[in-house]
Amino acid sequence: MRLIRAKTGLIALAMLVAAPAASAEGLHVIQGGPAYLSTGIGVFNGVGIHPETGPNPRVPEINVEYQTASKLFGVGAVWGLMANTRGGFMGYTGFYSDIAWDRWVLTPVLGFGGYDAGNGKDLGSIFEFRLELGLAYQFANGGRLGFKIAHVSNAYIVPQDPGENEALVTYSFPLSFGDHS
Repeated sequence: MRLIRAKTGLIALAMLVAAPAASAEGLHVIQGGPAYLSTGIGVFNGVGIHPETGPNPRVPEINVEYQTASKLFGVGAVWGLMANTRGGFMGYTGFYSDIAWDRWVLTPVLGFGGYDAGNGKDLGSIFEFRLELGLAYQFANGGRLGFKIAHVSNAYIVPQDPGENEALVTYSFPLSFGDHS
């Protein structure tokens, strides 16, 4: 449980104090810009989680996220869906920030939502927290090709919390609604 609190605290701290700390290092928090539709393909339960009981399969997954263009102090809203090949499904919402250095963009996400195991891994609860950290290269057209890791856990709000980690290759499409130039 301490590890989950530490991860949550680190991402929240990064999102809240990144702007002043980042500007001193040549990094900057992206305050505006387009909304993004991010797609990812990778592995569910793929990294660093050992079974507490029963099978612990690594299975393919897909992930789709919408990141708003509107931000307050560099923090925007995110909505996402995750599905794996065992019928596991998670819908979530939360907050994100984009921290840029040259053409590289680091994106931490802190979210929560509902999870249905389907025929896959039981995470102990329907209500789950989601932590992500993505790193992507941004092309001249605004598209971003990257990699992200994510951790899903109920943070021991119930007695069983096996958690799961994901690793995904991502591509994010900039959305420009209403831009007719």
